Amino acid sequence: MRVKKHNLFLILPVIFLLFIFPKGTKAQDFEVSVVLDMTSLSNDVKDKLKDLKQQVEDYYNRNKFADGEIYKIKATIQFSFRGSDGFDGYDAQVFIASQRIVDTKDKKTNLKYTTLFRYLDDRCSFSYNRSLPFIFNSVRFDTFLSLLDYYAFIMLGYDADSFFPVKIFPQKCGTSYYQKALDICNKPMTNRTGWSETGGGSKPSRLQIVQELLNSKFTDFRNAIFEYHWDGIDSLPYTKNAFNHILSALEAISKIKKNEPKTYAIDMFYETKNQEIADMFLNYGNKNVYDRLITLDPAHQRIYEDAKKNAK
Repeated sequence: MRVKKHNLFLILPVIFLLFIFPKGTKAQDFEVSVVLDMTSLSNDVKDKLKDLKQQVEDYYNRNKFADGEIYKIKATIQFSFRGSDGFDGYDAQVFIASQRIVDTKDKKTNLKYTTLFRYLDDRCSFSYNRSLPFIFNSVRFDTFLSLLDYYAFIMLGYDADSFFPVKIFPQKCGTSYYQKALDICNKPMTNRTGWSETGGGSKPSRLQIVQELLNSKFTDFRNAIFEYHWDGIDSLPYTKNAFNHILSALEAISKIKKNEPKTYAIDMFYETKNQEIADMFLNYGNKNVYDRLITLDPAHQRIYEDAKKNAK
């Protein structure tokens, strides 16, 4: 049974760890499903990619990326190909969405997931050959495998931050994974588009995403990720105070947004979470909470207004 609480920080670290990761867990880190959109490619090029789906799924699902045992992360990765040079070079958009288990008392009989990371990377250029050995290598940069590694570590970082507060567990939170993602961005490469060069688009580079997450100015954001998930949605079956933690986390995120208007991580958070937040408060008992949510996240006002009409 998971410990009921109003403030996690009162729980001894040893007890905390025992409740997060069940003894004897031996699963790999990911359960990834790959989707390929090749409508813009010729049949000859499509044939060269016929093994890609299985190879990428096996790479994620059979390798060990995490430092210890974790609840398996579910993820969907979609490659939408835009073109090929006719040889081994490809241009694509890559959509990544990762989920982690909602750690509630009934998770064995009523398994639920929450989306942690959701992002469309529209500047992906890489070389791929079906005979390429899919072997993890932390030293060498590869235009394709390093892209897969980067997002493995980003997904792991978000997952760890949702279980471990940065200020209390600096060795267990997502920092080490974000550092590994940063190391990939800093490796020597011939084409840095999408990695450190934005190409003039409005979206951040991979380097900018991880630099922001590692910036001390965003430590409170990462702690809010923990409070939102562990003290919030994971705790909803135990105490109504969990709603207060969710609102407290959103208030903290809003405060950071006011001080740092250009924040990729916060924009991505609300793009990922707005519908979840709206649905969570449907049975809250006070419709006025949606006015508060609109103030905190004005970009998704319509979502909260629609939810307010159906709230009890």
